[in-house]
Amino acid sequence: MKQILLHKKGILFGVLLLIAGMQQLLGQHTNELTAVLDPSCNQISIMQKFTYVNSSKDALTELYFNDWANAYSNKNTALAKRFAEEFKRSLHLAKPKERGSTSIVSIVDDEYRGITWERTKGKDIIKFTLNQALEPNTSITLNITYKVILPPNKYTSYGYDNKGGYYLKDWYLTPAVYNNGWTLYSNKNLDDLYTDITSTTIDFTFPEE
Repeated sequence: MKQILLHKKGILFGVLLLIAGMQQLLGQHTNELTAVLDPSCNQISIMQKFTYVNSSKDALTELYFNDWANAYSNKNTALAKRFAEEFKRSLHLAKPKERGSTSIVSIVDDEYRGITWERTKGKDIIKFTLNQALEPNTSITLNITYKVILPPNKYTSYGYDNKGGYYLKDWYLTPAVYNNGWTLYSNKNLDDLYTDITSTTIDFTFPEE
């Protein structure tokens, strides 16, 4: 976990970056992110180049990625349902402008062919269906363009506050773990993101004023 506090002309941007697999400097996958924050709408525009290496013994026809930023999108997500079970109704009753979400703009493979995708039942995991099977010991590069609208930090400790601060965690797509099958966990505010080890670099741009 890496925390970066940036002071720009009296404005404090608190950016908490949870880098997948920080316990190892180099992971089996490679993740390159270019992110631009627009504080006028609390939105991050992201271009992500992700190279997935199939280290299993199985040919993979689909890949699963965690999209925990979308857990705040509506009252039917796994996170909203967990809050409702704990009698926390703030996310369940939130107005659309008070929610967070992820909007996929495009996704193509390394041959610039479009990738079909869909969300799982919990709404915060995405299944990418590959154009051809990914054989063992081979890799594929996915180029993903998307926008993340951040939630206010009144539901959890993460998001934006009313003083111009941003506290970011689990805000970009990360690979689920495959080990003789996919292991999938939805965001239930338990700080238990289970993701594959990845070498990640981030170019993060934010306004100076």
